[in-house]
Parts: sequence; structure tokens; C-alpha cells
Amino acid sequence: MISLEDFTGFPEGTPIVKDGLIRRCPICGRNGQRRQRFGGAIRFVHVEAARMFADGLLVEPVDCCTISTVAGAA
Repeated sequence: MISLEDFTGFPEGTPIVKDGLIRRCPICGRNGQRRQRFGGAIRFVHVEAARMFADGLLVEPVDCCTISTVAGAA
């Protein structure tokens, strides 16, 4: 079973359990969840899919904008 979560319909400032607040994406202007990636890039997830497998839950972004940051630039 696949479940889609669309964050674009939530008003800005809406709290999402364990994930923070809904914010406006600086790239496209749609609402989404701001998430920091391990490499330093920031991702605004607008829509994500969740799939249940026998060994756990897999959550993947379906629609997102990535703001790349340059770490260690002089």
C-alpha cells in the first residue's frame, strides 16, 4: 500500500509531528517541510510517499526542491 502526503495544502506554520513546521519554499513558493540533508543541502519536501514493507516503512520524497549549499567554500 502506498500513502501520499501532500504538504502544499497545509497553511504556513502548521506543526507536523516530529518534522517541524510547514514553511514556504524559497525556490517555488509552495508550502512544504524543510529538511536538512547529511551533505548540507536543504530540501523542501512538497509531496512524499510512504510504503509499508515487511521489514519497515519507507518514506521517499515525490516532489521536492533542493537548495544546494557549498560547504567549506573560501
